[in-house]
Amino acid sequence: MKKVLIAGFTAGIAVLLVSLGLLYASIFLFPDLVEEYFSPVFRESSRQTDWLFYVHPFILSFSLKWFWERYKQLFKGIPFVRALELAFVYGIVAMVPVLWLTFSAIDVSLTVTFTWLIYGIIQAFVAGFIFAWLNP
Repeated sequence: MKKVLIAGFTAGIAVLLVSLGLLYASIFLFPDLVEEYFSPVFRESSRQTDWLFYVHPFILSFSLKWFWERYKQLFKGIPFVRALELAFVYGIVAMVPVLWLTFSAIDVSLTVTFTWLIYGIIQAFVAGFIFAWLNP
């Protein structure tokens, strides 16, 4: 149990830091794309819900940790490859269906939807790499 908690929290912190880095990098590198987030379709920043952004990496990490413990024997190779496999499985199984619904129901561009997919795959890769490194 202790190993699970350590891996989950370590992955959560790493995913949070990578997510913040990606957020600021995207603002700098893709200002036109970020401009779309000022659309009325998105909720304005509020102190009541901002904390959800910071908790998400931990929810994701513990969810992926459960998945990792259950199916890690299916992922073969060095930690990098195993993490990449986990990330693509997560992207295809969890993200594509939800993003399909999001794109069909909310007025967001295909580009933004695609960047969410890439973002999620990167997050899963970071968590998967930590799991493969700490608990092969």
